[in-house]
Amino acid sequence: MARPIHRSPDTVIPYELLMSIQTGTMAYQYKGVPTLKNPFDLALYTMLLWSARPRTIIEIGSHAGGSALWFADQLTAFAIDGHVFSADLIRVGAVSDPRLTFLEGDARRPAELFPADLVRRLARPLLVIEDSDHAYGTSKAVLDHFAPLMSIGEYMVVEDGILSAMRVTDDYGGGPARAIAEFLEEPREERWEIDTGYCDYFGQNDTWNVNGYLKRVA
Repeated sequence: MARPIHRSPDTVIPYELLMSIQTGTMAYQYKGVPTLKNPFDLALYTMLLWSARPRTIIEIGSHAGGSALWFADQLTAFAIDGHVFSADLIRVGAVSDPRLTFLEGDARRPAELFPADLVRRLARPLLVIEDSDHAYGTSKAVLDHFAPLMSIGEYMVVEDGILSAMRVTDDYGGGPARAIAEFLEEPREERWEIDTGYCDYFGQNDTWNVNGYLKRVA
């Protein structure tokens, strides 16, 4: 369910509990590969994949490749003929799978990693996930690059807006939360809204992707 663009980044998760969950999140592995996902977002992504049925997933921020592998397995489980492109400053070499393509490049320059003509040729629907260095400038660059290349009904997910509740956004120039707020407030030809059906499924912003499930609606 999409909602108006102005929205608080507050979460219902108390600070002490949030940091406890974060400890497990940073240790979480999938098939023995570091994945850095929490149970809330694994569940929410499962529902989003089933509903949106993306044939291409672009993940900005590979880390060790665990989340890319998880996304590919979810597509297979849902009988979606899809492919995952995952990019980071250092290309993942320890994970190999025909459903995955790992790329090397700087998320602050997304047009070099994923030129517009390439994005337009990818199988649709498209899902873009911004999960790189959590800096305001990086998240904003990714949003600005992909927004006009997306179709109505497609999603961009910006991860780790939860940094606001962790009280560390000053270390990231305002982080993803600032990038999302400014992106939504700026005039643009296409229209994007926060899909609160995902953000608030377990309670208001009970997700690390605070206000981060963005759907193109026009």
